[in-house]
Amino acid sequence: MGIIKTEEKKFLILENFLTNLKYYLPEIYKIPLFENKEYIEKYGNGNWPGKRSNSLFNENKFLFFLILQNLNKVCFLKKYSLEIFLHLRRKEDSLKDWIHKDMEDDYAFLIYLNDTNLNSGTYLYDEENNMIVDAKYVQNRFVIYNGSYNHMGYGHFGESPENGRLTINGFLKVI
Repeated sequence: MGIIKTEEKKFLILENFLTNLKYYLPEIYKIPLFENKEYIEKYGNGNWPGKRSNSLFNENKFLFFLILQNLNKVCFLKKYSLEIFLHLRRKEDSLKDWIHKDMEDDYAFLIYLNDTNLNSGTYLYDEENNMIVDAKYVQNRFVIYNGSYNHMGYGHFGESPENGRLTINGFLKVI
């Protein structure tokens, strides 16, 4: 576990975030995922490589509240709104990613779901786009960071939810 504070920016990495993850994976794999264009047609705006689910609050309330329960154990925020999605980035999505910020959100988090792949992960960058954190894709690792960080996923792999770079992505806004 590590906490880093840099000029009001913070991130936290925790291992084994969801107890008994292996029992939830078969249900997670059943959640429908949509390409960006299809997602926009069904649910509204968005721009990302790969496939994303609708809100987990709508798709699987049990999983949503399980994540919320665990988040509340480590979160220092008292009041926040929360959106959570499932996100798949396949090998074919590798060249489609870019450095970006989640400026509309105060914090963002990831939970890496599939088998560990140390050639994959998430980079966090400073304002000059110098890489300052390399959060490797380790199964059941939880990474939360300030939404003002530049960041980018890398090393996308696989072709399906069962063997690809599958993450739970969450976005928090302080109320």
